[in-house]
Amino acid sequence: MPFQRPKRRSPERGPQSNSRPARPGRPGARSNQAPARGPRHDSAGRPTGAPSRGPRHDPAGSPTGAPTPAGAPRRRAFVHQPTVDMSRPLFAVQTQPGVGQLLLAEINATLQKPMLVAQRHVTQKDDMLLFHTDTNSKELFNLRAAEDLFVVAARAFNIAPDQGGLKQIHASVKNSMLVPTALRVFTLNGGRTPKITTFRVVTRVTGKQDFARKAVGIAVADAVRDSWPGRWKLVEEEADVEVWVTLFGSEIIVAIRLSTGGMRHRINRIVDRPAALRPAIAAAMVRLSNPQPNDVFLDAMAGTGTIIAERAAVGPFERLIAGDKSREAVKALSRNLASVGGDLAIRRLDATDLPFQPGEINKLVTNLPFGKQVNNIDELHQLYSGVCAEWARIVAPGGMIVALAAEIDVLREKINATPELRVRGTFPIAVLGQTATIVQLERRRM
Repeated sequence: MPFQRPKRRSPERGPQSNSRPARPGRPGARSNQAPARGPRHDSAGRPTGAPSRGPRHDPAGSPTGAPTPAGAPRRRAFVHQPTVDMSRPLFAVQTQPGVGQLLLAEINATLQKPMLVAQRHVTQKDDMLLFHTDTNSKELFNLRAAEDLFVVAARAFNIAPDQGGLKQIHASVKNSMLVPTALRVFTLNGGRTPKITTFRVVTRVTGKQDFARKAVGIAVADAVRDSWPGRWKLVEEEADVEVWVTLFGSEIIVAIRLSTGGMRHRINRIVDRPAALRPAIAAAMVRLSNPQPNDVFLDAMAGTGTIIAERAAVGPFERLIAGDKSREAVKALSRNLASVGGDLAIRRLDATDLPFQPGEINKLVTNLPFGKQVNNIDELHQLYSGVCAEWARIVAPGGMIVALAAEIDVLREKINATPELRVRGTFPIAVLGQTATIVQLERRRM
């Protein structure tokens, strides 16, 4: 089922009278029923308990009681916590930059009743997706294009860029209605919340603020200790709970990490090599090849075998072929892929002169050498010309080719010069801080 965007709902406005909605804090406002959300007020309009939406602000956006500097611009600086669906946890997943849209397609195809809530991007670091789903949370660890899984404990908007924003962050975390659900999901997935729970805070900040990134983490840590159920102790390492905080300009997302490093580094590389491909990227590429049980699947530049390992993990296949020009790489492949079952061949191969019959391969996925791995641009042009010619020869008509390349303009030139190949899609991503592109090709039916 495709993502269903949540219906836009107005936030609750406090007690409702028989005639018209009452304003929060309005003296004399009456109600025949208790409010669904928001603080109760006494007859003078003062909250009787802790506020649920952060500190009060005057019309200029300054906290009540704080002087407004002369000439200060008028702005809305109040904290807005979005209306949330309390019947289902709010999950977040992170992946490599640019892979988010491919992860979105995987979520859309594999989860039950997925509902996209937000899509965010941390430049050169991560793509983040927030969503609801009816799928059991334990099954979310099977998302192969994801690197980390979280459950959201707090989310708020309109965080001011000045020092008042830190108070808003503290209030939004302290009063978040998502905390009990997030902690429940954490414990259901094997997390520990002992009598004294240790926690560490991981903080990332985008945009321009008058406060330091560290101050954001301190504000969140203080809110956790002040208000979350139980006793919480802040530590630097080896914590029971990891709280990840991302401030996207004026929006803050606070999430409890459900995954460990094993999710992002799930391929057991006995032999590692420089610039080895991240499993999440390899998984996204494999998915673009449309895996089928009759696949004769080739990676002739297999390196450490990440792409082959991901294809083996996806499901049934007819045959897997892993190769590389380097003898050292072939030895590494033999060790790294020793646990892969089924028909697997590991061979020394030259990607520009492959020993296969025309049309013998129906799926080809590979990570092309980046410019830094090739001595000069002339060699790169020669390499890309050779691989495109071989793809056109050995891949069966209708077969899929997925390649990762840094020098996309050079690859496009060679593809355009090969009439048997047709581009189906391009997906810009970042690999170790370097811009690259995943290209999805189809062998034309001539």
